[in-house]
Amino acid sequence: MSRATQATEIVVFGRRVVQEALVLEQVEPLELRVAERTPGELRHALHAAARARGLEAQVVHAREVSALSGEPRHDQGIVLRLRLQQVMEVESFLASRTGKSARAATRVLAFDGLTNSQNIGMIVRSALASEIDALLWPVAGVPWINGLVVKASSGTVLRAPVVRCHTLAEGLAAFQGAGFECLGLDAGGDHSLFELEASHRLVVAVGNETHGLSADVRSQLDGTFSIPMGGGVESLNAAVAASLVCYRLFEQRVSSPRD
Repeated sequence: MSRATQATEIVVFGRRVVQEALVLEQVEPLELRVAERTPGELRHALHAAARARGLEAQVVHAREVSALSGEPRHDQGIVLRLRLQQVMEVESFLASRTGKSARAATRVLAFDGLTNSQNIGMIVRSALASEIDALLWPVAGVPWINGLVVKASSGTVLRAPVVRCHTLAEGLAAFQGAGFECLGLDAGGDHSLFELEASHRLVVAVGNETHGLSADVRSQLDGTFSIPMGGGVESLNAAVAASLVCYRLFEQRVSSPRD
């Protein structure tokens, strides 16, 4: 199996997430396993949804569902293997932003050393809601899209435009070469989030939940900014902080419709 196939084929589980995934155009369903104990009405609904996508559901013992999901306590007896259709390589994404497409403002959120799948999922949900154009997602140092990320994102990661790179430093270098400004969210940032004026082509990096931005990413950045803190509070949860950044960028996009 190629590296690209490994990265785009993932497993999701749980009743609601699987039902929603089966009707999404942005994914290709490959294998559906349903536990024998699943209530008949739900089982019939899953069969119908799968057939509509050219797939036959397999009714199996619960242990065969869990063998594929890897999450016996959370899979609810339903698991779906699928292929993501919204994952791009850096080169492909940057090529899509040339010519007339280069006139449109592009905002990208990048992950630097985040380790908690639940945080990542919540960030993805905020990014999609605030119309971030893409997520720059390194395969080294950050959990790849998995069932927990899907669940925490309420399934929105399955629709999110994802730009994959090996390391974030490499990804940022490629974006800078294409004329993007690269900034980082940092507790000791040069400027305040409230002063942030998004450039036409912008990447914002969000760092590790405990240690913040990594040294190699920090050295690559064009600048940093911080979220002002009061009340003796030192920091915010990574998902909360990233959401504030997303909505700062969204506010500027809404107020400048020409973007």
